[in-house]
Amino acid sequence: MIFTDTIFTASQSLRRNPSRSLLTILGIVIGIAAVIIMLSIGQGAQRYILDQVSSLGSDQMFVQSGSGDSQGGGNPYIAQTLTMKDVAALETNNRFTAVSPVLMSNEAVKNSDGDVVHADVMGVTPDNLLVQPSEVVDGRFVDDDDVAGGSRVAVLGSEIAATLFPNSEPVGQTIKLRTTSFRIIGVQAPQGTQFFSNLDNQVLLPITTMQHELLGVDYVNYIALRAPGDIDDAKDEARFVLRDSHNIDNSNGDLSLDDFQISSQADAIQIIGVVGSVLSALLASIAAISLIVGGIGIMNIMLVSVTERTREIGLRKAIGATYREILQQFLVESILLTLAGGILGILLGVGVTLLQGVIVRHFIAGWSPTVPLFAIILSVVVSSAVGLIFGIYPARSAAKLDPIEALRYE
Repeated sequence: MIFTDTIFTASQSLRRNPSRSLLTILGIVIGIAAVIIMLSIGQGAQRYILDQVSSLGSDQMFVQSGSGDSQGGGNPYIAQTLTMKDVAALETNNRFTAVSPVLMSNEAVKNSDGDVVHADVMGVTPDNLLVQPSEVVDGRFVDDDDVAGGSRVAVLGSEIAATLFPNSEPVGQTIKLRTTSFRIIGVQAPQGTQFFSNLDNQVLLPITTMQHELLGVDYVNYIALRAPGDIDDAKDEARFVLRDSHNIDNSNGDLSLDDFQISSQADAIQIIGVVGSVLSALLASIAAISLIVGGIGIMNIMLVSVTERTREIGLRKAIGATYREILQQFLVESILLTLAGGILGILLGVGVTLLQGVIVRHFIAGWSPTVPLFAIILSVVVSSAVGLIFGIYPARSAAKLDPIEALRYE
C-alpha cells in the first residue's frame, strides 16, 4: 500500500465518526490555543513595557533606596534612605539637567460635594515636567515657591478633574485628601497610560506638602535624573554625590555598601528582557499541560478504535496487510487528528489574541496584540509530535494483533 492510500484510508476512518473525532481533538485545540494566547500575552506585555521604557529617553536614570547591587529598589519594606537633602546635593551638581524627587501614595480624593474618587497622589517638584513632560491646559503647575512654602495646592489629571468637577471649572476649587484641604491650581492635558498606570487619574502635590501635611514622612520614593552624555559616567557621578550625602565610606566603589541603587534605561531593558523571557516560558509551560492531556485523550480514543476495529484489522492482515502498513495507518490517523486540532487551535488562538488586543487597548493605550510566528510554528511541530508519541502505543497494539484471533473477535 502506497502512502497516499494510507492517508486516504485513515481520513475515511476518521470521517466515519465525526463527533468522536471532534471531541478527541478538543484537548489539542484548547492546548494549542492556550499556548499561543499565553505566549502572545507575554510578548505583548514585554513589548509594551519596553516601549514605555524607551520613551523615557536614554539620558534618564532613577535612584531608589536599597543595596546598590540588588534589584529590589522600591520595595516598601526596604529602609527608605532618600531625602530632600539628597535632592539638594544632586541639584548642586552641574552634571544633571533635571532632578525630580517623587513620593507616591494612593488616596481617596473628595470634592466639596462629598464625591470620592481613588487616585494616585504624587508629591513632585517643578522638575517633574522635565522628566515626565506634560501640558497644563488650565491653570499652572507646581512651582518652587509651592515646594519651599509647603503650599496646600494640587494639580489634577484630566480624568479625575472631569469626574470630580463635571459641570464646573476645577481651578480655584478645593479637594480633600484625608483631613487636609487643597486648592486646585491646574489641570493637565490627557496623557494616557504609562507602565500600566493611568496618568490621567492622578493628583500632583508639592513634595514637601505631601511629606509633612499628608503622610508625615521625611523620605522620597525615588529620584529621577536627566544627564546628557555618557550615562555610565553620570551614574558614577550620582553615586559619588549620594555617598557623600549619606556619609558612606566607599572608596573602592563596592555597590553592596551603598544604601541606594541607580538604574538607567539600558538596565531596565535588560531586566525586562530576562523577565519577559522567563514569563513567556512559564506561561507556555502551564498551557502545555493541556497538550499532554489532549495527547492522552487521543491515545485512549485510538485504543478504543483498535478494540472496535479488531475484526477489520484481522481481515486486512488475512488478505496480506503487513505489520508496517497497519502500524502506519493508525499512526497517520493519530497524526491527522492532532494536525486538525493544531490548525483549529491556531485559528482559535490567533482570533482570541486579536480580540483581547482590541479589548485591552480600551484600558491600556499603546498595547498591541502580538502573535509570535515561532508560537505558530511550535504549535504545528508540537501537535504533530503529540500525535506521533501518543499514537505509537495504539498503533503497535493494532499491528501486533494475530489475524486469526482478530477474525474470531466479537
